[in-house]
Amino acid sequence: MQDPVRQERSTEVVFFRPSSAPLSAAAQACSKSLFDAVEALLPADAQNLFGQWSIADVDLALMLNRLVMNGDEVPQRPSVQRWVKLAR
Repeated sequence: MQDPVRQERSTEVVFFRPSSAPLSAAAQACSKSLFDAVEALLPADAQNLFGQWSIADVDLALMLNRLVMNGDEVPQRPSVQRWVKLAR
């Protein structure tokens, strides 16, 4: 089963157009759980989840883009905000 964020923010959000529907409560809870897990795994000064760039970092970057490019709320962590503010 697909998680609610992936269902409500498919890669079309990144490559085609944003969704006009707000995130459901289930998707908000799922994204909060994801960010809580990332906070636990990612040291403050780290750029990658497990020391070296991996597929997990790619998946996390795509998930961030799904939310950011749709205007959804993301954590205020400095590394996330640097990602949000990158020129595109």
